[in-house]
Amino acid sequence: MRDSPPLSERTNEIYNLGAGDPQPVNRLVELLGGGEVVHLPKRPGEPDCTWADIAKIRRELAWKPRVSLAEGVARMVGEIDYLRQAPVWDKQSIAEATAQWFKYLRN
Repeated sequence: MRDSPPLSERTNEIYNLGAGDPQPVNRLVELLGGGEVVHLPKRPGEPDCTWADIAKIRRELAWKPRVSLAEGVARMVGEIDYLRQAPVWDKQSIAEATAQWFKYLRN
C-alpha cells in the first residue's frame, strides 16, 4: 500500500476562483466576435451583478489571477477544435473509467 500524502492544514477549505471583478456578458460577446446582440428582460429574482469573491484565497494563499478574461477567452477559442473532440462523460464512460481506476488502486 502506498503512503498517504501529508494532510494540508487547508483541508476542507473552500476557495472561490475568478477574476475578482464583475464582467458584463456583453464583454464576453465582444471577445467572442460579436454577432447580433439580443437584450432580454431581467428574470424575476435575477441579481444585477455577480462575481467570485477571491479575498479569502488572496489572503490565505497569496493567490491572484494570472490570466485576464480577454486572454482566457482567446486561449479557449484557440483550443476550440481540440475541445470539440474531447470525450463527453456519460454513465457508461464514467463506469468504465471508474472500474479502471479501482483496478489500479487495488494493487
